Amino acid sequence: MSAQQTEPGAPNTRPAGRAETPPTIPIDLPVGGRELLGVLGQCELVDFEVLSFSGEFAPTLDDRIAVAELATAQFKRFNRVADQLHAHGWPVGDSLEAFREPLDAFAQATQPTDWPTAQLRSLLVSGLRTDFADKLSAAWPEPMARLISPGPVAWRIADFANRTLSQSLADDPDLAGSLALYGRRLAAEALGQCQRIAAKEVELTELVASAVPRPDDAQTGDMAALGAVSVLLEQLMEGHSRRMARLGLAS
Repeated sequence: MSAQQTEPGAPNTRPAGRAETPPTIPIDLPVGGRELLGVLGQCELVDFEVLSFSGEFAPTLDDRIAVAELATAQFKRFNRVADQLHAHGWPVGDSLEAFREPLDAFAQATQPTDWPTAQLRSLLVSGLRTDFADKLSAAWPEPMARLISPGPVAWRIADFANRTLSQSLADDPDLAGSLALYGRRLAAEALGQCQRIAAKEVELTELVASAVPRPDDAQTGDMAALGAVSVLLEQLMEGHSRRMARLGLAS
């Protein structure tokens, strides 16, 4: 039994409204695993909500339909995390609660106001989440690595956003200034909320830090874990800057 797995006979915690599906087999999780699922689930939920909201900015009905299809695929990612929480006997809402406020604050601060910013947000957030999974997956068992991966939907979102955003910039090059400003604000908000979560969620921070390569003589303990997470965040911001540069936007 994993460090955090519940005893047999745990109460049914499947979210209301979910159709009955074959039981999900709980994967073995280390200490901090519930918190990892919690932050992943809240990320998936917030991304679904923002992506769904962005459909109202779509310039054509075809674009609106495409966004709806991507949002549907995004919510399936949330269901995968929710099913894993359910398999462990952990209430989904309770597991996500610790991350609701910081991630809702991030969503509110980066809420798009038009079609180009909606697509830039999708592209940048999808990229950050993919980079996060890529940095950590090599150090974790395959079931955990597969669970944290945003999966094919991330590539579909990024491809759609990149194509539509490139077209918007080609049609109106003057958009570059406001989009660059938005991209910098998104990076600052993401960094701040991640640091906030890392400082508060000690077990999650130690779990993430355990997957970050460090020198053999590196210190251990809470401060060392925060330092490792800081290194990871710096790497994620470097990837963010490269994505901005590929669009011709100053980061």
